[in-house]
Amino acid sequence: MDTTRWKIATAFTKAASSLRMSQRERAIILENSKGLEYLREQLLMTRDESPQHGELYRRFMSELSGTTTLLLSNRDRIISIVDGEYPQRLLHTDQPPSILFFRGESLAELHSSFIITVIGTRNPSFYGLEVTKKLCTEMARRDITIVSGGARGIDGQAHSSALAVGKATIAVLGCGVDVSYPKEHTHLFEQIAETGALVSEYPLGTLPRRHHFPARNRILAGLCDVVLVTEASRFSGTLITAGFAADYGRDVCAVPGSILSGSSRSCHDLIREGAVIVESIDDIPRMPAHPAHVRGATNRTPQRPEAERRRTEMNREEVCILNLLEAAPRTLHAISEHCQIDLRTTALSLATLQSRGLVRLYRGLYVRSRGMCE
Repeated sequence: MDTTRWKIATAFTKAASSLRMSQRERAIILENSKGLEYLREQLLMTRDESPQHGELYRRFMSELSGTTTLLLSNRDRIISIVDGEYPQRLLHTDQPPSILFFRGESLAELHSSFIITVIGTRNPSFYGLEVTKKLCTEMARRDITIVSGGARGIDGQAHSSALAVGKATIAVLGCGVDVSYPKEHTHLFEQIAETGALVSEYPLGTLPRRHHFPARNRILAGLCDVVLVTEASRFSGTLITAGFAADYGRDVCAVPGSILSGSSRSCHDLIREGAVIVESIDDIPRMPAHPAHVRGATNRTPQRPEAERRRTEMNREEVCILNLLEAAPRTLHAISEHCQIDLRTTALSLATLQSRGLVRLYRGLYVRSRGMCE
C-alpha cells in the first residue's frame, strides 16, 4: 500500500474538483504524466501554460501539504485511467472517472465476461425484495458478477443475495469507501470488501452529498453489460441510471409489478419505452445459459420428492393457504375469508406451516417462504 500515491490521488481529485475540471480534462493530464507516479512533476512543468494550469498546481500543492495521515486498510487501492487494471467497460463511456478509489481484494470481478447492474427503490415492497432476492441468487449461482449502489432497499438485497451463495459483488458508492452510508450497511460493506470491492470516485473521508449520486449512477451504468431494475416507483433515481445505460448502449431490463401499489411505475414506464421485460433470468439478453462453475450445488438441489410428500400430508386448509400465499402476502383475516376457514382454524394452520418453515410473518402479513423441504 503506497500512502504517497494515495495522497497524490486525493490532492489531485480535490484540486481538480474545486476547479470544476471535467473527467476528460483530468484524464488528459494523467495520460501526459503516464499515471500518478509523475503527476506532481507534470503539474509543475505545465503550471505556466495557462492560468488554469497555474491554479491547479497551486491548489494541488496546497491539498498535498494539508493532507493529514491517511488511515488506510490493507485492502485500500487506487487505479487511474491509464492503469492496466482500469475497468475496460468504463473506458467506452462519456466522462469515465479519471481515478477510482476502492477497498477490497481486487477489481477482477469487473473484468468478468458478463456483468449486470441491479438497481431499484430504497423503499421496496415485500414483492420487490423477494423478486430481487430470487433473480440475484440465481444469477450469482451462474457466477454472474452483480454490481449495485450499496443503498438501502433493492441495492442492499442485491448485494446480500450474491454474498449468501458465496459470490463476490461490487458496490459503487456516492461517498468515500471508508464512509458507511447508510450506517446500517456497515457490516454489509465489510462483507463486500472481503471478496469483492467497494468502489468510488471520491477520496477517503468524503461524505455523501445529494449531487454525488447522479454522478455515481453513470459509473453503475458504465461498469456493466445490462442494467436490471427490479422495483422503482415514479420519479425514482433509478431512471437516471437507466438513462445512462441506454446512452452507453447497454441493455435495460425491468421487472413488471403490481398496477395497484404504484411501487413499479418506473419499471412499467421503462417497459413502455422498450426495456426488456424480465420474469426470469433467462429473459435477460446475453445471459449465460449455464454456470461457469456451481458453488455447493449438491446442497442446493431442490428436494422435490420430499416436498411432494410433505404436501400430501397437509390438510385441505393448509393446502388452500399455501396456494393463496403463492400469489401474494395476506393478512390473517384475508386468508380466513378467502379459504372460508374460521379465524381459529386459520391461525392454527398458519402456526403449523410456520413451524415447517413454509410460511412466515412479515410486517403484519403472512408470506410464502421456501422451507427446508422445498
